[in-house]
Amino acid sequence: MKKLLKLALFAFLAIMVLGVAIVSFIDEGDNTADSNDAEPASVEAEGDSESSEGADAESTEEETTYSMGDTVEVGAMTYTINEKSTAKEVGPSVAPTTANGKYVVLNVTVKNNGNEAVTVDGSYFKLKQDEKTFETDSMASTSANQGEDGSIQNSFFLEQLNPGSEISGNIAFDVAPEVADSDSLSLLAQEGIFGTVSETIELQ
Repeated sequence: MKKLLKLALFAFLAIMVLGVAIVSFIDEGDNTADSNDAEPASVEAEGDSESSEGADAESTEEETTYSMGDTVEVGAMTYTINEKSTAKEVGPSVAPTTANGKYVVLNVTVKNNGNEAVTVDGSYFKLKQDEKTFETDSMASTSANQGEDGSIQNSFFLEQLNPGSEISGNIAFDVAPEVADSDSLSLLAQEGIFGTVSETIELQ
């Protein structure tokens, strides 16, 4: 009889231990599942934070705008648009150059901040109106820098500029009259012939 009681008690205790073990195992499984479910949310939140930071950085870059009179750094060069005008003719009064449409003439100051001499050319500048791009007129630009006595200074045609030096002169664009008179013009100024570094300057 005593043996039967012991066996029954032992069986009862074994069942209790097994039950506790099963409950603990189920609880651990639930906790692991909850932890795994929480991780993607954390990763997603982190991703959202990084995306937000990236968007803020892009927004900061886009907010940089330049206007006439600003000294604009473009690589090792600085450009300043001093004045904007329009004209049907440029050059000396005795032998002017006449536009097919109308000239947009910009007076520009260029400085070389680098350590070596550079070549400055009118082709480094492009006039923009929305998606349209206009090239400089090299002959008109030369005439726009010509005095009444015929002398030409700083024509922006393959000019050599030493380190620390600066030059000022005119560049001209021959465009349709409605383009010349537009309020939505800007200038794209690049560092060199390949245009790997450039900045946009508003011309309002």
